[in-house]
This record gives sequence, C-alpha cells and structure tokens, in this order.
Amino acid sequence: MESAIISIHGRVQGVGFRWTTAHLANRMHVVGWVKNEADGSVTVRAQADETSFNAFIEALKHSPTPYAKVSHLTVTPKNVEDFKKFTITD
Repeated sequence: MESAIISIHGRVQGVGFRWTTAHLANRMHVVGWVKNEADGSVTVRAQADETSFNAFIEALKHSPTPYAKVSHLTVTPKNVEDFKKFTITD
C-alpha cells in the first residue's frame, strides 16, 4: 500500500480540479481526500495499491480536468491510515 500527501501547484482552483480528482480517485480505487489551500494550491491525501497509486499520480500531473494547468507536483510519503473512501474537504 502506497500513501502520501500530494501538493499540486498551478491553475488548480476554481476549475473543477477537486471534483475531477475525487472522480478519478474513485475510478482508480484511491482513498483519502482533496482540499484547496489558501495559497492557491491543492493538497491531496492519497492511498492505494502501488499500481493504482502510481497511475493516479501520473493522471494528476496531467490534470484530471482540461480547465486546470499543473505547473508542479510534489509527493511526500506518509504512513498508511484507515481511509474508507475519497472525499472533498474544505
């Protein structure tokens, strides 16, 4: 099981990024959450098997919505937690 905090920068707020990320996560069997940050970035807490996790990261790099533009993304490994689903938070 892979688990991380993903910080995404670029034009990622006000363009449906959280909603499309949650939809993508649910399709790829990724659990965790996504939220907007005050600095204009988006943070994703994601957890999945290695194959799904890596595919999810690659999809985020190219943006799950055509209206966003990801300029850069960082992945910080975290301990596995007991998430049941993927949610959008404030």
